[in-house]
Amino acid sequence: MAAIPGYPEQDIVELATDIWPTVRSALHSVMIVLISDMHPGPSPGNASDSGPPTPTKELTSPLSPTIYTPSVSAQSSIHHPQPTSPPSRHPSMGGSRSATLHITFALVFESVSPFDVREIGLLQKRVSQLREIIESRTGLSDIRLSARRSALRSDQTLADCGLVSGDTIVVTPNPNMRARKPVIYLLPPSALPDVSVNLSLIPSWTFSAIYPPVETLKATMSNTHRPGQSIVWTVSADPDGTLVDKTTGLEVSYLFWEASPTSSLPTPEASRAASPVEETGLVTFDPAHPTVSPEESILLPAGDVPAYLDAALKALALHTEARTSFITYWLPDLLRHEHIALRFVAQESYERAAPLAVSPAPDVVTRVFMLFRGVPADELGLWDAARARAAEDAALWAGVVGIDAARASDPALFRVLEWGGMEVR
Repeated sequence: MAAIPGYPEQDIVELATDIWPTVRSALHSVMIVLISDMHPGPSPGNASDSGPPTPTKELTSPLSPTIYTPSVSAQSSIHHPQPTSPPSRHPSMGGSRSATLHITFALVFESVSPFDVREIGLLQKRVSQLREIIESRTGLSDIRLSARRSALRSDQTLADCGLVSGDTIVVTPNPNMRARKPVIYLLPPSALPDVSVNLSLIPSWTFSAIYPPVETLKATMSNTHRPGQSIVWTVSADPDGTLVDKTTGLEVSYLFWEASPTSSLPTPEASRAASPVEETGLVTFDPAHPTVSPEESILLPAGDVPAYLDAALKALALHTEARTSFITYWLPDLLRHEHIALRFVAQESYERAAPLAVSPAPDVVTRVFMLFRGVPADELGLWDAARARAAEDAALWAGVVGIDAARASDPALFRVLEWGGMEVR
């Protein structure tokens, strides 16, 4: 153990209960002596009583909490072990046993296999470091850690949070991350009395809001072995974009949906969308694990983002009303940060995560989905590539998303336009 004034290292000392919280963080290893397992020692008055006892079996366990991730989808209760008597210098002690100190991590995520992490001084790690350990093992990044019904702050150590061996930390999805306001415009060159709009989702996300309201069904998608949810709207569509929902009779300007990640683990076919620099092939956008990195995004001061977005969205064939709605919808979230990194997801990648089928078939479909995040001042040095890319023409995103701007703006064609986004935390 760590040196304690008045006692040599490796000596057996008595720790009163009231000072245990103070010395716990300094311990490198712990030997728990169970009184009931001690062999009888010398009788009182024997000269051999003057020194500490010699254990018949010494097994010292490093202070290395265990991380355990069960595959169950329910939160586990927090377990607090009953306190045991601290080691004593009483002469009757003649043997000892040890116990491994551990912390249990209950993850409310699907398909997570149990695993252990053992290292000295884990209780002295900050919660932020713990997040890195969990992400490296599971791929989970946007998570919330809590214990004893309180959230754990990233700048605190586990010991600062009052955690001890036997406690449980519950790992849950960040409830604030979701795909927000994807809206679908139908723009036919002439009136269409019956248009079917079928939207499906892979299991990485589920619908959280729909308007006009329709029944949520189980999807049957031919392009994936992992069907999730689906919805179908049946509407009439006029050239000015006015839609009338056949089920509710509601007259609307667009079809609205939102979805939340289901927190399942990444699948082999899920990956990043193509970057603005190099096409990386057809991949599936994974809404449960979105990414915004310096290699695939632009970085700007938040105050410069609206003008940049207007230019980018114009290049992506959004009409005036759509550009205005897009920018004003996201503006309050953008202005909460000093610097913003953003990118647009390749349409083919996005289509694989949320297949859209419209009948009669449109001439052109444009689907624009933005990912963004705030970048703190102390991380700006890591984003030089993104800062340089922001100086380029915003029209670069037309190539990244993969649209034909001329056809997407042609009023003689039956056009479908969708825009939405997600803040990555």
